[in-house]
Formats: sequence, structure tokens, C-alpha cells
Amino acid sequence: MRVVADTLNLTKEQIAQVRFFTAIQDFKIDIGRKGNPYEIYKQKPECFDPKRILQNSLLVDTFLDSIGADSQGDKRKDWMRSAAQLLLTDYKGAAFNICQKHENDPTEIRRALTTTEGYGFSKKKADMLLRDLADLGVWSYGRNADSLDVMSDANTMRIALRTGILRFRIPLLASYLDVYCSQYELVDQKNCEAWREVWHQWNNIPGNHRPPTPASMDYLIFRMGKLSCKKSTRKCPPEKPATKKKIESLFRQDQLLYDSEGYCIFKEICPNERKPLQPPKSISILGRTGWNSGITNEGGGGGISS
Repeated sequence: MRVVADTLNLTKEQIAQVRFFTAIQDFKIDIGRKGNPYEIYKQKPECFDPKRILQNSLLVDTFLDSIGADSQGDKRKDWMRSAAQLLLTDYKGAAFNICQKHENDPTEIRRALTTTEGYGFSKKKADMLLRDLADLGVWSYGRNADSLDVMSDANTMRIALRTGILRFRIPLLASYLDVYCSQYELVDQKNCEAWREVWHQWNNIPGNHRPPTPASMDYLIFRMGKLSCKKSTRKCPPEKPATKKKIESLFRQDQLLYDSEGYCIFKEICPNERKPLQPPKSISILGRTGWNSGITNEGGGGGISS
């Protein structure tokens, strides 16, 4: 499973430009809420032209409105202008040139984009850009492709724990005891390492169709955590399977998460004793949640989360 995007037959250069300017905005924004960003390019290509962006601030307003980035407008405008200047100064105005300029090395690209805070790129947003452009066949990496990890969150941690690719000798503590989030950070780190090893081992299978980076597995794992391997229910025996009607209502790629009987495709992988396991949660800002959310379950997970 790979990134879902209708690029409308745009060229690789145009796809890179669109993804570059949408990636610098907060990744929590639903980019598709107001329409396909590649459609926006077809209608208003000037919104992705770094020279025009620096000459006309109204284009930035138009762009942000088009992708639904309604909040924190001043910060987002600064990101757009700074990123546009970066493209003009270092990459001849084209995001497509970034990969070649850094010798097809994703670690160097990430470093270039995240060293200066004003461009709007965090490590996670840079990794999402690197992952998506690899999945879309726009960029290819000659080395360090394994540096692009699966995005670590509750979903990918939960599946790593339940499948057993990530194991701990002692139960995870409820997170309100983990005041400095040391436990959470450790699990986060080991989760990335576990999925990276899965990617490496995948290459040993004859005739494999391994994706270009470990991060390319993110869609499959994240959606599995959202749909078929949830916190309190899971579509594997002895739980009830998903109905045919429910599966048919999903996106085509999400339908691949279920077998012909409506169970999760990982149902034979997760041992029964690991099915209750839950990841830790980082402690929340005071007042965001009640203390009851800190109660652990039989799998040892739990804690306070925003």
C-alpha cells in the first residue's frame, strides 16, 4: 500500500512543487478538505511559483485558503515566503532539484530543510515529503533510504507490540508515572527501529515488492490501527469480523486490510497473549484530560494523552 494521491498527470517537477509547499504546513491539516492540491495547481499554478509568491503576498493567502490552512496565518505566510526564497536561492526555484542537489541522500535533504526553523519543516514533515515523493516515483534515493522511518504513533506502536516485532521484558507503566516521558521516548525509538528491521528483512524474500523506504509502510500500518486493530476492539478471532457491507464502504486500499472472511490480515500473526497490549501515552498538558484516562489495562498500556 502506498500514498494515495491523484496527481492528475502532472509532471514530476510539478508534483514536487505541490508537495513541497503543502508539506511545510501543519501535517494535521486535512489537505484534501477543500480539494485535491494537485487540482489547485492546475487552476492556480502561480500559487506554487516562488518568484510570484515573493512578489505578491495575496497569492499566499489564496494558497492557504485553498488547502484549508485557516489558523495561524502569519506563521504560515512566513513559512511560504522563506521556503520560496530557499528554492530560488539553492534549487533554481524548483523543489524537484532538491534531491539531485543533495546526491539523492534523504538524510542530507532532511538536514537542509530542517536546520533553519523558518522554512516550516519539522523532522516529521520533512520525512513525509521524502516518503511521498519516493512513493510517487518523483525522487529515488541512492543511499540512506532506511533513514525514513514509519511515523511512530499509538497505532504503529500498538501493532508492533501485538505482532511481537517489538517486545519488552516488563509491562509498560501507566504514563502518569513517566513524568519526563522517558518510557514513551524509548518505545517511540524502538518502534521505529522495529519497523525498519521489518523493511530490511522484507528484502530477503524472493520476488519481493518492498516499498522504497520503511516510511512507505506507514499508510498500511496506520490505517490498520485505525480500522482493524483498534485500542479496544480488533477484527481478529474471537472478535467479530467486519461485514462485507462495511468493507465495501471503505477506500479500495483500506479494503486490503481484511481477508475474505472480514478479519484483519494479521490475524494469524498476533499471539493471543499479545492481543491486549497497548502502547504508552505521553503525559498531557494539565486540564486536557481527566485522571481516569491514566488507568492501565491488562496489557500494561495507558496513561495521560492530549
